Amino acid sequence: MFGLKIVTEYERLVVFSIAGRYKGVRGPGLVFVNPFTEKAVARLDLRELSRDVPDQHCITGDSVPVTLDPIVFYKITDPGKTVMTIKDAEAGIMDLTRTTLRAVVGDMMLSDVIAKREQIAQHLKARLAEEAERWGIDITTVEIADLKLQPEVERAMATRKAEVEDAEAKRKAAILKAEGEKEAANSERDAALTRAEAEKRAAILKAEGEKEAQILHAEGITAYYKKLIELGEDAEIALKFENIASLRKFAESESTKMVVLPLEAVTGSLKGSFGLRYMEDMLSKKEESK
Repeated sequence: MFGLKIVTEYERLVVFSIAGRYKGVRGPGLVFVNPFTEKAVARLDLRELSRDVPDQHCITGDSVPVTLDPIVFYKITDPGKTVMTIKDAEAGIMDLTRTTLRAVVGDMMLSDVIAKREQIAQHLKARLAEEAERWGIDITTVEIADLKLQPEVERAMATRKAEVEDAEAKRKAAILKAEGEKEAANSERDAALTRAEAEKRAAILKAEGEKEAQILHAEGITAYYKKLIELGEDAEIALKFENIASLRKFAESESTKMVVLPLEAVTGSLKGSFGLRYMEDMLSKKEESK
């Protein structure tokens, strides 16, 4: 029927009067536009749309040329505002993307541009959304599909990367060497401590042994003299046996000795020569029996 239009669910009609005044947005469904007083100036798609912006040549903050390929996703949220504020929404988004992308990349160094593509997309989306809101358009997503460098820049970066990797390898080698030397020094120190501890324990054990030996010797001497006290008069005989044994050891040594005895000792020994010979015979028999 004349004046009836079918508008799908994802479309809207922007209607003006014959006189050029804005009448509103109509749809979806079956819409009547009076042909005598009204006219539909635009049929807009409200679905999310994507536009692949042509490759953009930008200059980074450190004056390195790069080429980026951005993709913009957007949707019309206010068809009336879109029609009344911008003549060609798609062209406006493309132009805005190009200028904004150059501004964003121009504030960044090359290393950041390469490493932070997602951050570039977020900055680009924020600036686009601020401008596109005036047109009744919502910028949903911005992606950087590709990033290219000039051949000479790629060669310079490859050389720089090789130098960095070589320096990193040398640094790691130096660290490993230092760690190895440190471990060797620690091992040597531990070994020295172990040796010192062993020597200390040996010295302690030796000192304790000597101490025990001295204690036992002192206890033996004490017991010996106690026994002499118990023997009373018979202790003289035991002492003479001890003197004879000491003299014999003294005489059997390799070096020549001369013993000077007091006259009283010689006289006393002669008086008791019979008893001394008897004791010598007894010692000799005792040694032969052993």
